[in-house]
Amino acid sequence: METKENIKLGHQAPRGWRINECNSIEIDGDLHYCWSHDFVYNERDERRKLYNGEPCYYTDGRFGDGAHNYFHNTMLFWQRWHPISIKAAIRRTLKTKGIPVGTLVNFNKSYHFRGKKFSNHFIFKVKKDNPIDIKYEVNMPSYSNNFEHCDRSQKLTESLRANGFIVSVRKENNNFISSMLSTAIAAKTGEQVEPKQETGEIAIAYGHGKKIGFSSKDDTLYGYYNGEESILWDEFDCFDKWSRCEEISKTIPPEEVVKILMEPNRNQDD
Repeated sequence: METKENIKLGHQAPRGWRINECNSIEIDGDLHYCWSHDFVYNERDERRKLYNGEPCYYTDGRFGDGAHNYFHNTMLFWQRWHPISIKAAIRRTLKTKGIPVGTLVNFNKSYHFRGKKFSNHFIFKVKKDNPIDIKYEVNMPSYSNNFEHCDRSQKLTESLRANGFIVSVRKENNNFISSMLSTAIAAKTGEQVEPKQETGEIAIAYGHGKKIGFSSKDDTLYGYYNGEESILWDEFDCFDKWSRCEEISKTIPPEEVVKILMEPNRNQDD
């Protein structure tokens, strides 16, 4: 949560209604929580690095992401039935590294007072810097993998890597669409349906402000049929789904593909 002028800190409920415990510690904004090393990072900044082919949180396998990282929100702590005290919540917050000075942190209760319009949460403002100095690496094994069954895709991988892109080659081509349908069927009927497994290998690459996906031979990309004949790509902050990406024919030589992908972004982000 960004700093706001004239915001009331501490208990939001009036005296007589204040409870010194909370069920969750939440921060609104672009911060996300790394549970394995107890620090927060700016997910948008790290995503920008990823799209530029730079070492970042998402290329480093040492870190475990928090289970409660959402769009413009993260939780440092959540426990429905076993709340902690406000003092304990403050200690947890101050112990967590990387929270910018001035950040507002919500200590929330998982209930409300019926018939009352006031909130029962507690707002804490971080006033002391607790920095974290991390040198991220590109160390996930997939970034060193190569295509084993498609010379064309391997040549493109080599050309991309030689021109500043990072390329993650994956041996499993899971059908994302089938997985979504299987999850929906299970939620509605309780019946477990195994997602369809596609054939071939795939690669997801990043660099020069772009995200690129391509599959071996004429295989789909995660079940998306436009990946059978095309290399799919989009720019930072523009990617929605593979079916809505820009396309480059797989028949175009790798060096020409790289030239296209190295062109300046239309959606420049300062």
